[in-house]
Amino acid sequence: MMKDVCLACIGFILQTMIFLAAGRLVFQVLKLKEDISLQLILGYLAYFAVFEILFTPMTLLWVSLSTAAGVWAVIMAVAVLRAFLCIRRHRHMDGTLGQTVRVKAEAVWKQHSVMLLLLAAVIFLQCLIVIFYEDITVDAAYYVGTVSTSVYTNTLGRFDPFRGGILQNFQARYVLSAYPMNNAVWCRLLGIHPIVQAKIVMSCENVIIANLVIYQIGKRLFGKNRKKADLMVLFVCVLQLFCGTIYTAGTFFFTRSYEGKAILANIVFPVVLMCALWLYEEKEDRRVWAVLFITAVSALGFSGSAIILPAAVLAGMVPVMRMKRKLSGLPYCILCMVPSVLYAGVYFACKLGLLSLAAS
Repeated sequence: MMKDVCLACIGFILQTMIFLAAGRLVFQVLKLKEDISLQLILGYLAYFAVFEILFTPMTLLWVSLSTAAGVWAVIMAVAVLRAFLCIRRHRHMDGTLGQTVRVKAEAVWKQHSVMLLLLAAVIFLQCLIVIFYEDITVDAAYYVGTVSTSVYTNTLGRFDPFRGGILQNFQARYVLSAYPMNNAVWCRLLGIHPIVQAKIVMSCENVIIANLVIYQIGKRLFGKNRKKADLMVLFVCVLQLFCGTIYTAGTFFFTRSYEGKAILANIVFPVVLMCALWLYEEKEDRRVWAVLFITAVSALGFSGSAIILPAAVLAGMVPVMRMKRKLSGLPYCILCMVPSVLYAGVYFACKLGLLSLAAS
């Protein structure tokens, strides 16, 4: 038990560091202003976008889990090293690290005050809820079962998570989304139990990212007022606690936070709203479209339900472009819908028997 707790803490810290490192690189490429919460969000999305691009072909090509984990470990190490060098260069420009951290901490406290402590307590409570709640749906069995079969057979999703036998053909509904394989990779690298990694570590990561997205939306709605944005996070938390049916994002948030559809509902689609508000604020909008494209690619890795993302993109971005009377972003909007359209094309081709994804 104590070993599992220690490994869960280590895994949580390491994965958070990886997301921050990836976010630092995205910030550097897009030349965004310093914002630790947005950095963590973009790092999370960029991480899973790259993971989806690499691991879906690996799965279809029967690459072993140990080989795939080794490749991904090298990529993560390079990303962390590059982010560290970037931070070190900025440290030399801004002064000593201790002084910089102290100044930033004081600025954060001034902007949030006691609301920061209240927000931390609420997010911690949410993490406890998702850790101790046990969901036993069919999807729950898949998101843990496919990690377990992959870890103990050293494969990438080649065994049926429900019956344990080797698959004759990959299921198009699942194989094109690589999110469960991320859990398998971390289980292989750190020795974390699949249930601990899937239901505890990633559940808490998803809860934190979801709250940060709501915070970013609040900042853009309330003119960068941090305290009002904090209050919005608290309000949304209360709202989700009173969601009582299986068709609400709040139910997925608290009871199925480790599943792909829960990530779409509570992270990906809210990020589309965040991008729409960002587009409304920004005069130079290309960075917004870059973020939205990263989001569109990462969405494929979470769930096949990402095929409905184009509808969300149209609903969020087109009204803003009309309000600004600037339709020059329409080609970018179409580009952001391409990943989901391609995904849908492959999926329906498999369902109609036009394409077969052989597993053995």
